[in-house]
Amino acid sequence: MLMCQTPDWSVGDRYLRENVPELAPLVDRYSPCPLKPKSKEVYFTILLTGIIAQQLPPDVSQQLMKKLEGLTGNPITPQAVLAASAEDLLSIGLVKQKIDYLRSFAEAVINGSVTMDKFDDMTDGQITKQLMQIRGLGQWTIEMFLLLALCRTDVVPSSDFIFKKELQKMLNLSEIPKRGKINTLTETWRPWRSLAVWYIWQKANDSEKK
Repeated sequence: MLMCQTPDWSVGDRYLRENVPELAPLVDRYSPCPLKPKSKEVYFTILLTGIIAQQLPPDVSQQLMKKLEGLTGNPITPQAVLAASAEDLLSIGLVKQKIDYLRSFAEAVINGSVTMDKFDDMTDGQITKQLMQIRGLGQWTIEMFLLLALCRTDVVPSSDFIFKKELQKMLNLSEIPKRGKINTLTETWRPWRSLAVWYIWQKANDSEKK
């Protein structure tokens, strides 16, 4: 079960405390960050979940994933997806468009258009370029994969609404910032933007509980 090396988040903590004073209280409150990279054998399943979950409530997409795993085995492999018949996939509740997306993704992995076995040695940009060609995989899913599954240290999920809303509140912005503005606002967070985002998510999660 090969996986990327876990970043030394404590180095990022020191960097954010010294260079991003508005984040220092969050680092003090929520440190240490527990994120660890996922093993390579579940990359396909994680991204497949992103395709299935699009435009569906979380509980519905979770049920679909459990049914798919029951059909194909766990972890789900590209070969198992292609081996499943359209009738079987329809019978568990998947719509035809999603089935087409899942199959085209599986084919892209098998034919080498998407090289998940080489992700560890690829840049964020190279991985994004490969995954953006897959129908059903959007920017949000790819950013979440880079940040949460690969634990890349400098990802800013500019399509994540919770993050954008919290950033607006934290910096007293008049409106929710767009991608270009977010990149400018978070420039001083580099090369630890992923860690900063994780701390902001923790604050958002606490606020939701109150």
